Amino acid sequence: MNFQQCRYVEVVARVGSFSQAAKELYMTQPNLSCSIKDLENELGVQLFTRSNTGARLTEDGHDFLKYAKRIIGELDLLQQRYHDEFKKSFTVASHHYDFLSIPLAKVAQEFKEEYQEFQTIETTTKKILDSVASFEADLGIIYLDDENEHILSSALQYHDLEFTSLGEFPTRVFLRRDHPLAHKSVISETDLKGYNQIRFRQEQSGLNFDEDALDIHDQQRILYSNDRGTVMNLLCATDAYASGLGIVNSFVKDQIVLIPLQNSPKHTLGYVTNRKKKLSDIGASFINEIKLSLEEFSDKSQLF
Repeated sequence: MNFQQCRYVEVVARVGSFSQAAKELYMTQPNLSCSIKDLENELGVQLFTRSNTGARLTEDGHDFLKYAKRIIGELDLLQQRYHDEFKKSFTVASHHYDFLSIPLAKVAQEFKEEYQEFQTIETTTKKILDSVASFEADLGIIYLDDENEHILSSALQYHDLEFTSLGEFPTRVFLRRDHPLAHKSVISETDLKGYNQIRFRQEQSGLNFDEDALDIHDQQRILYSNDRGTVMNLLCATDAYASGLGIVNSFVKDQIVLIPLQNSPKHTLGYVTNRKKKLSDIGASFINEIKLSLEEFSDKSQLF
């Protein structure tokens, strides 16, 4: 006897017909009849009386179905429990970084049996910290530098979050390939005067939560966006510039140049975790994949 045979008996009893039950179960009537006949032989009782008008439970059949329904109900609960478990999600909140897609794709493949949803949310610094603090995100990816370290360290402590370094990176200036400054090997802030700057919009909190590495010059025109794709399109269509860590691994590296900023300070890239929650296996694997990616980019001189 198996669980499937219990379901067969329940369906035949409910619809009162082997042929109709076979249709509902997406199987042939001979196979259904044979399976129930095998069950009857195994139990040594007749479960159904069969006639041209259909099938009805015998007294033994009613008794069997009473217990079978309990088993079916428990099995349904068990399946539902693990079905719900499968719907777990893994979320990373980050600044607008290009290099996170490959690590996410790798952990999605590695943990495909345990997780159903995998996502990165590119957002503002404040929302990254808030989402990790509220457990909406498993991890956050941000950077610290001399300008924001004090205020971010206070915010991390306030939310009971921990920042772990992934490495230090200088500022790179992002330009379209035909930009008047694209031929330079190093760019100074003086070189950039007179050009519009493209920046990611942050909340008007009064705190230095800026994601962009360069400051705003006096009376400089700023193009704001919260979408990385729009920023790249603006770069390719104008003489405006953007700034960041320059870790690029997608097709956009063929459309732009990333030039070191003269006398650039170092920026510490890192991940943020909630001290109240142990880092999950998938989180640890994701961080490891980031480290491997950064090492690979460094070896191939792809950290522009």
